[in-house]
Amino acid sequence: MIAEKLEQNINRFLQQKVDFVVNGKSVKTGKLILFCVKDFYLVFTLVVQHSKKVFEIPYPYSYNINDNKIILNYTLETFCHNNIDIKNYAKLMIPKKPNKFHNTHAEIIIVENS
Repeated sequence: MIAEKLEQNINRFLQQKVDFVVNGKSVKTGKLILFCVKDFYLVFTLVVQHSKKVFEIPYPYSYNINDNKIILNYTLETFCHNNIDIKNYAKLMIPKKPNKFHNTHAEIIIVENS
């Protein structure tokens, strides 16, 4: 149910120019033309300067939706539901070089309506 709601809300962003922001920094911008879920990843196909680019991000632990923005939550607190014991075990499994989405918030923002 939660996954279906997220997918429906991302579908509202199709054919729009969007910006993917992680920790306040833009990591990818382009016109969103295709979206799907593959294993544990959200896969986006964007048109960037007349060429197609595929951009994958991990499925979030939770999310919030505004009119022109989806905020994806990747924090340990959300993953562990604020359980200290689980959080401590999860910290032991973090690799030396974690993914750029580790323990962050990411945003998908509509920057221009088409």
